[in-house]
Amino acid sequence: MGAFRLKQPTVSVTAHVDSRSSTQWDAESCTVSCRVEYEGAPSASDANGCLRETLDRQLNISPPGYVITGGTLSMLLDSEKRLKGFDFYTNPARWRACTFPFFEAVPATLRFEAGFDENGVGESMDAPVVFHDPGRRMLYLSWGEASRWHAIAPTLALGVADDDTLAQIRLGGVCVQTAPNRP
Repeated sequence: MGAFRLKQPTVSVTAHVDSRSSTQWDAESCTVSCRVEYEGAPSASDANGCLRETLDRQLNISPPGYVITGGTLSMLLDSEKRLKGFDFYTNPARWRACTFPFFEAVPATLRFEAGFDENGVGESMDAPVVFHDPGRRMLYLSWGEASRWHAIAPTLALGVADDDTLAQIRLGGVCVQTAPNRP
């Protein structure tokens, strides 16, 4: 029986929207989380954006969201299938030390496709290998080699493979402090 390979999501570049990201290391639960916030108002195609938002709030209607998983990694996407955040359980003792060559990332907004079902759950992907570059304070989640880099926010970049699939996630400014040993 051959090895079963899970499917990597496909990534496409859309019109750039300024965004910011925040990354947190929770030593107690060994979890890294990242949240992304996009700037701007409702899309230009939605002439009744303000009224729609008001009605949606009053009726407790929220836009659909999407999720893609890979091992302990959960990637949350907004209604436009843009990265909204992710978190994953990890053990820093198992991180591979590295000094990947640093490639500048072009500012971009990316959309993900992953064969989503009616509940917004995408096909699963392989668990990433986690690399840490302590000199640059960067954490890499890797599924393979990236041929180009896109900066979603100043401290968050995604590496994309030649076949337009997600290859790496690069988090800058990661300060990892492990929990003290307990008796």
